[in-house]
Amino acid sequence: METGFREHYADLSDEELLHIAGDRRDLREEAAFALDAELARRGLTQKQVRAQKRDELRLEIQEARAHQPKRRKSRYFVSQISLRWFFIGLIGAGILMFLTIRPHRPVYEWSEPILVVYTGCLLACLAVQPWVRRTLSFWLSLTIACVPQFVVSHWLTVYHPAGSRGESRGTWLLSILSGYMVGGAVFLLLQKLKTGQTAHAGQ
Repeated sequence: METGFREHYADLSDEELLHIAGDRRDLREEAAFALDAELARRGLTQKQVRAQKRDELRLEIQEARAHQPKRRKSRYFVSQISLRWFFIGLIGAGILMFLTIRPHRPVYEWSEPILVVYTGCLLACLAVQPWVRRTLSFWLSLTIACVPQFVVSHWLTVYHPAGSRGESRGTWLLSILSGYMVGGAVFLLLQKLKTGQTAHAGQ
């Protein structure tokens, strides 16, 4: 039996032999002895076996990635926010907090919504494609989105003040999302009207 394995391995190329050696756990004892003997006869080392295994794994990963469907780029949103402008926006938020937040309750009731609106506008500008920011529809819808953000944030701050950091984050998230829903609907409506007018003019 071992002689048969030895003859079989002798007919294989070095690459095929290293491939089998990389999965030697599946071999029978006689086959493993014959494989080791053939590797030693050819001067092939375990280092070469491990290198061959790494190359095969790397090739499998590359082939798997190549067959994966490519992600379509969003028409309206960027795939990665610019960190530079994000940090510039954070500096602006810090300055705004310094100018608006005061320990007096009536002032805080207005400064919190102002910060929410600023944050919502900043995130919207950072998240959309450059061509979107160059349209009048975007700025009009962003202005409209500020209204529900401010109103919801002010209402929650006055009538349901946050008692913890988690509740405060929830207030901000709910306020910003309410504005995005309204502003997004307005933007898509304006884009649809604009497309309709363009198609009508082209006829």
